Amino acid sequence: MSTIFLNLLLLFGTASRAAPVTLKVEITNVKKAQGKLMIAIYKPDEKFGEGVPAISGIEEVKSIGSKTVPFDLEPGKYALALFHDLNGNGELDKNFVGLPKEPYGFSKDFRPKFSAPSFEDCAFEVTGTGSQQISVKLTN
Repeated sequence: MSTIFLNLLLLFGTASRAAPVTLKVEITNVKKAQGKLMIAIYKPDEKFGEGVPAISGIEEVKSIGSKTVPFDLEPGKYALALFHDLNGNGELDKNFVGLPKEPYGFSKDFRPKFSAPSFEDCAFEVTGTGSQQISVKLTN
């Protein structure tokens, strides 16, 4: 009897989970073939741009133009922030007033004016099954 219960629990436990969606992040306007792209994908309950993201990735940059990086995500709401770490120090370098010195970008191609964006400014929805693509243009 316990084996039947366990099999049913496993069957319904896996059936209720949504299949992961492959999110293809196309990063455009890569102007230097050096360093790494530092990518962070946040869920709504995380501190966007500050805390540890749900998903992160680091991609070497070997050519200019564009690069597509895949991530497997559960359907839901996310926001993405990335920067091109040109000097390989693992940090977004800033000038004396706090403005970024290295190229950066956000989902929905959000361009901040006077302060860092919020989660909602950059939020996008991952839906369905299979794959989905978003594009992020790096600043100059």
